[in-house]
Amino acid sequence: MIILVFIIGYLFITIEDFVSINKVIPSILMATICWSLIMFWNIPVFELSNRYLIKCKDPYHLLLIHLGKASEIVFFLVGAMSMISIMDMYYGFEALRVLFYSNTNTKRKFLWIISLLSFLLSAIIDNLTATIIIITILKKIIVDYKERWYYLGLIIISANAGGVWSPIGDITTTMLWITNKVTTINLVKKIFIPSVLCMCISTFIGSLIPIFDGYITMKKIELSKKDFKKGLWMLKIGLFLMLLVPLFKTITGIPPYMGMMFSFGILCLITNIYYKNHFSMNKVFKKLDFSSILFFLGILLSISSLESLGILYNLSYWINHTVTSWKITTFIFGLISSVIDNVPLVAAVIAMFSYPIDHEFWHFITYISGTGGSIFLIGSSSGITAMGMEKIDFFWYLKKISWLALIGYLTGFIYLLLIDPFFSL
Repeated sequence: MIILVFIIGYLFITIEDFVSINKVIPSILMATICWSLIMFWNIPVFELSNRYLIKCKDPYHLLLIHLGKASEIVFFLVGAMSMISIMDMYYGFEALRVLFYSNTNTKRKFLWIISLLSFLLSAIIDNLTATIIIITILKKIIVDYKERWYYLGLIIISANAGGVWSPIGDITTTMLWITNKVTTINLVKKIFIPSVLCMCISTFIGSLIPIFDGYITMKKIELSKKDFKKGLWMLKIGLFLMLLVPLFKTITGIPPYMGMMFSFGILCLITNIYYKNHFSMNKVFKKLDFSSILFFLGILLSISSLESLGILYNLSYWINHTVTSWKITTFIFGLISSVIDNVPLVAAVIAMFSYPIDHEFWHFITYISGTGGSIFLIGSSSGITAMGMEKIDFFWYLKKISWLALIGYLTGFIYLLLIDPFFSL
């Protein structure tokens, strides 16, 4: 029955736009119903210890453990989103638009600039937030919505590729980092080049499409020199503090969510000192997307219910004995991530497999979960966000952009195979 609840709940998440029910609703209901059934029927639950399942006597205690793990990711997101909100309040992203206006003339050049910006921004502030920022900028620059869709299609690919090589760039990468599956240095060393290849190959081929021929005309941005300097300064300090989070974890050993909260606290302190009469914490929190935060919480707790029943452990056992190589397994997971949200997919993979920290399996999973999500519009949070904000047609994306995303995905994956010294499937 719990498996059925999960399947029905996830079905409603995937068809959110068709049934007009926000995905946070089935996510939260799915989590609460699954755990309620476990406790009401006193269903046996298990913990994984030294790669073996051990029966847990108290399901309530086990739920608290899983809630703690999920909360690490939730509070990390709260800190990151709050910092973005502060930068936005003080013209940080308006200043970015001014820089676009000053340095762009052709459509093709603009495509490369905005793709590179998406790639780099997503590595610092996460791909979802980067996509929202770029969409906001594009709406004020590109008037024709059909032309804007082409830019957005390649931005989704770039943002998802940029998010996978940074521990704070994609929620799934953050999940793997927080759960000690990957370390920052090895993650960057292994994933950066395939991510760059994915972005560059897709953008290069996409830039040859005739719609990117000619010159671009932009509406002049009305922003005073004082506000521009203020915005640029806030943008620099905010991004710098975000970059300190993985460094802070490496030096002190403190969990990533504490590092993000520390950076958020420092940014609040600086802002409060400089703009004492205008700074308001209420305004900061009003801009937070709490529905996304609750969605992640619901998904993670739902996955934890299946993990506690031993279902994911048994599934991983079956996969390991059915599929001849974990490389094939990761490739299949990448294709699956193009159809379903990569958050529950990675949450399930973390619970299913027990490879040691920085094993190649986790690096492959990091790459495929993000870049594979670009193949279809509904496969990533950035794609779903773009679909919601810009009303991008699913079948238009499938026809015009999916093949570019697939080429980029395959390019990076082949590179990962080639650099493996054993190169065997």
